[in-house]
Amino acid sequence: MAYVFAGLVGFSALVVSLLLALRRLKTAEERIANAVSRKQAQVDRIRRAARVTLQMGRDLRDARRRRNAIELACEDLEQRLKAAGANDRRLYVLDDRRTQVDAGWVVRVANPDYAARVNATLDPFALESWKRGRRFVVWALDEKKAREKVTARFPEHKGFALTAIEPYSG
Repeated sequence: MAYVFAGLVGFSALVVSLLLALRRLKTAEERIANAVSRKQAQVDRIRRAARVTLQMGRDLRDARRRRNAIELACEDLEQRLKAAGANDRRLYVLDDRRTQVDAGWVVRVANPDYAARVNATLDPFALESWKRGRRFVVWALDEKKAREKVTARFPEHKGFALTAIEPYSG
């Protein structure tokens, strides 16, 4: 009987240790499965980040190409503007009021001292156009009336000078 009892005690100890081993094995399997799923989720996140990074790289290269094309177009436009502005072909209209008998006159008015006498905060390009002289269309009966209209609007005491007057053919 003592042998049977010892055998039962040994058998029960073996069963308990097997149960504990199975529980540890199940816990280990759960941890491994959890680690595998975390690893797969991490791999998926890395792949998504890589796809986004590649797309951002493509977008950045496209944006740089567009920027370079725009910069070239801007340089071309600036050169064309400078070429067009070199001989200022603008024609300002002094006033639109006219009668049927009025004739058109193109009057050039210059003011080399515009900044000091009229407006010092004017754009440098505009100041330069006043130094060279601006062309105005004036409607009047004759050249004398055209001069009177221009001198009334741009008086000599402010530095304005009428430099040329010719008939308007436009």
